[in-house]
Amino acid sequence: MTFAKERDKAFTDAVVNDNWDGVKRYAKKYGVPLPKSEKVMKAGIYKAVQYCTNIPEDVKTLAMQKCVKMGFNPFIRPIGEGSENHDD
Repeated sequence: MTFAKERDKAFTDAVVNDNWDGVKRYAKKYGVPLPKSEKVMKAGIYKAVQYCTNIPEDVKTLAMQKCVKMGFNPFIRPIGEGSENHDD
């Protein structure tokens, strides 16, 4: 399985089933550091899903809803353009 397919599978499973084990395995396999805060990690994945071209729209919508429910903007914006500050 390719890097992108593994990522999309792990991200989709995390969003739909709230199963974060695949994301953690994926991150470890590719040396991707994850935030210490689980809340920040989840928000980051929910945001990243919006920019994955092979993730279905219904999964993107669910990720957006979950991100907003957590109090985060669901999109990635450049620093200085209204970025929220979270102490998590």
